Amino acid sequence: MTKLQPDENEEQYLKKMRREAGEVSEEEEEGEEEEVEEEEDAEEEEEEEEEEEESEAKVKPTDKKDKPTAAKTKVDEEEEEDDEDEYEEEEEEEDEEEEEETKPSQQKNAKVAKKTEEDEEEEEDEEDEDDEEDDDDDDDEDEDGGTKATIETTPSMRQFVAVEDYAGEEEGDLGFKKGDILTIIETRDDGWWVAENSDGEKGLVPSTYLQMHNKFKSVQQDDEEDEEEEDEDAADGEEKPKSARAKKLWGGIRKAVKETTVSDVLQAMGAVPSGFRPSTLSRVFNEGDTFRMRNYMSPKLSASNLTYRDLFFDPMTNKIRPRIARVDRVVTLVSCQQIPPPGSGMTVLSRHVRMCLFEGHTMLSNIHTVKVSAVDKSQRTWSFTTRVSDAMDPYYHAETFVRTNNTVDNLGILFELCVSYVRTSTDEKGEFSCGWAHLPLLDQTGTVITNKTCELQMNGGTPYEKGVEVDPSISRRTAGSSALVSLIGGNKQPRLQVRVAVPKNDQKQNLEQLPDTLVGNMVLVPFHCYFRQLLADALLRDRLDLESTELIHSPTLASFPRVADQHDLMKVLRETWVERMKTVKRVERFSWSNSNLRDDEFMKDTFKQVFIESVYPLVNIATLPHYVTGDTDIEEARHTEIDKFRRQKLERKSAMAALLSSDIVFTPFNLQEVAFNVIGPHCLPRNTHMTAVEG
Repeated sequence: MTKLQPDENEEQYLKKMRREAGEVSEEEEEGEEEEVEEEEDAEEEEEEEEEEEESEAKVKPTDKKDKPTAAKTKVDEEEEEDDEDEYEEEEEEEDEEEEEETKPSQQKNAKVAKKTEEDEEEEEDEEDEDDEEDDDDDDDEDEDGGTKATIETTPSMRQFVAVEDYAGEEEGDLGFKKGDILTIIETRDDGWWVAENSDGEKGLVPSTYLQMHNKFKSVQQDDEEDEEEEDEDAADGEEKPKSARAKKLWGGIRKAVKETTVSDVLQAMGAVPSGFRPSTLSRVFNEGDTFRMRNYMSPKLSASNLTYRDLFFDPMTNKIRPRIARVDRVVTLVSCQQIPPPGSGMTVLSRHVRMCLFEGHTMLSNIHTVKVSAVDKSQRTWSFTTRVSDAMDPYYHAETFVRTNNTVDNLGILFELCVSYVRTSTDEKGEFSCGWAHLPLLDQTGTVITNKTCELQMNGGTPYEKGVEVDPSISRRTAGSSALVSLIGGNKQPRLQVRVAVPKNDQKQNLEQLPDTLVGNMVLVPFHCYFRQLLADALLRDRLDLESTELIHSPTLASFPRVADQHDLMKVLRETWVERMKTVKRVERFSWSNSNLRDDEFMKDTFKQVFIESVYPLVNIATLPHYVTGDTDIEEARHTEIDKFRRQKLERKSAMAALLSSDIVFTPFNLQEVAFNVIGPHCLPRNTHMTAVEG
């Protein structure tokens, strides 16, 4: 027997011994050599696993054994080899099971990746085909008429989403649920649009229940989430591959759904705080008659359409019957404090406060405007006046009456602080909202608040945005500071102070003659009462057939609702009225405090004469611009035309002579100027939250 050197390994020694004994064939020897190589590989892997699993209490058995000494017997060596073979077979079975488990998931991932690539290729082909078709259409239009495609800017044929449920009150109305998507077919000035739902049904819907539908909203949100995740990964030092095609696709969508407004530019320049927005109430007021006095001063028909629900005549007193409202209050603007002024590059033209009844989502009345009378040197404190004089401008009067029979729970007054401005670099003019506040008119028990002074914190953004600050820099400066610094910082927040009071007896008598829902100027209440009395006489007292819908000849009834919220024309009416009252004998004057009126017929006739001589000609001047609130250029142009007519009237000493003057051009005659429509476009009630309260 040949002996191996001591430096040869154990396995070679055992093989040598078995060959000499004739127990192992050549094939078995080759198989054993392969097994030895596999064992060596397994030993290396197990050594690595042992280093990683040192903390575990129980360690896997390994093939690695202590080297046998030369004194080991042949039987012990064979038993060790059998144990090693059994463990190798177990490891091979485990590897095969793992491969079978991972193989389906790998195949599934490969199928998904392949399908995604095919979808992307199809989308690219479709986009290319759409672009080619659009180019062909543009070429055809250029060849036919030389016209170019323009972006539609009107709401017609656009999709809107419903923000509240609407069941439909009358025949022809289209009911919908919150979240339904409607296609607008036609828009109307009264705020009722013709729409079509997904089932193809058409009808009238209230525009105040709708908002523009953004079909890319989910894509935009996903993109913003992806950007946030990428920012977090970048902060952790990890880099992920980005899809260039996805970026390109979202770039086109971003341009379609995002528009850069004037406020965005000015905020980026630092000219205005981030909470400023374009005025919401100004835009709504100028859009049509829905939220103007012309709509709310018109008498509303009852459910039967045979009589009026808010206009009644008392034959015993020969006067209009009083109407008691659920809410009947006088609201006075006291001051605005810590209002951030616009920065450099902008010049303020005027400041004013707009208000209306509001329940959190919907405007419930006409919009009334009060102009600021004075500001301090820092331009942060706005002041108002309640002084009454013969030469006063009603536009500056801060006492406002609020009247409604609405039954919603969150009933209140929406205040919006507005600033008209001009940019010095471009001479561009506009109007900003410096903040808004909502004053609840009902307490926790549902009772209307009385004789209370409120200090309202101003909110930034629009009335439909929540949690936006007017100037976030104030909160950042006081964040994390002491209680004293936080208290001082709270005093620097923009706020509005208002006073709510119950009307006096003589004021209450006048307000009970007005429509159920109305917001307006207290000094103009007598003129609204005269109009309502003339309305009751023409529609209820003097009309022979109450079922007749013939037009009623009355320039005063036809024109007064149009000018009731135009401050410049109402100023002319009041000044002319004051001058006329100075010429009326004391015994003929109208006494608002006396319930037994001496000669109310004489006062109503005087009101008609004053209106015809002062305001009616101005309404029909061709060169008088259409009234637009907040536009200082239009206000100046109207002021020029009004002064021109009044000079002509003063020089010629009569309104008739001024009407016949060749220096003034009037609009062509229209029957609507002198005829009142009994069932006009504003006579149909549309508010589903109204309830009649009888006196």
